[in-house]
Amino acid sequence: MSSDTNAFGINFYSGNKKTLLTCIREGIKQPYSFVVTPNVDHLVQLEDDPQLRDAYAKARWRLCDSRILLSLLGRLGVHLDEAIPGSDLTLDLLKWADDDCLRVVLIGSLQTEADKLRAIYPGIDLYHYNPPMGFIKNPEEVERCLRFVREHPSDLVLYAVGTPRGEVLAAATQPHERSGMGFCIGASISFATGTIKRAPKWMREYKLEWLHRMCMEPRRLAKRYFADAVYIVPAYLREKSARLKASPAKQES
Repeated sequence: MSSDTNAFGINFYSGNKKTLLTCIREGIKQPYSFVVTPNVDHLVQLEDDPQLRDAYAKARWRLCDSRILLSLLGRLGVHLDEAIPGSDLTLDLLKWADDDCLRVVLIGSLQTEADKLRAIYPGIDLYHYNPPMGFIKNPEEVERCLRFVREHPSDLVLYAVGTPRGEVLAAATQPHERSGMGFCIGASISFATGTIKRAPKWMREYKLEWLHRMCMEPRRLAKRYFADAVYIVPAYLREKSARLKASPAKQES
């Protein structure tokens, strides 16, 4: 990626999803690497979480997960082909894995959701482990997750334990330990199995998926989205100011 795709301290993947899926098909044959999906909430967490920043630095690609963030990046002069929401990418990966009978490790998600996945995608050879609540603060539980990933060779590893837990796990698995690619997918399995209903297509196109999700889970998401809104306006203005200051220096050089 060129420096032109860098904003908010993140070097974003600039291509479209079709090109990405082609690259993933090659990537699963190589030493292990992983993908993260930045959105506004991740930007908030990156401010104070050194483990998450380290994971982002180690990631193979950083995909813009949010159409709202994509719009802000465009205003800053950072031009990406499209937003690639993790929920949409997960569906593409599951369909491909089903068609090609791939092996998939799933970390997180309820057993009922794993059972639904097996019913919806019978071609997938699925290995599932759901760590207990609060596992990330227990070194033994973290190691149990990592051992499960190491001991179950697969083409794809799906980390469905939320941010920053998924990213921390993804970054802790080393390239020499296995092949395949890892994806930090948040609640995407719940969408894929119908446990949580996604926003209608028109709401997604008008950048209103956040509103639909907040209405579905107000107690969990209202506080988070408020924090995101409070953060993003000054963060955008700081980023814009920094880029304006840097422009004369670039022209002189």
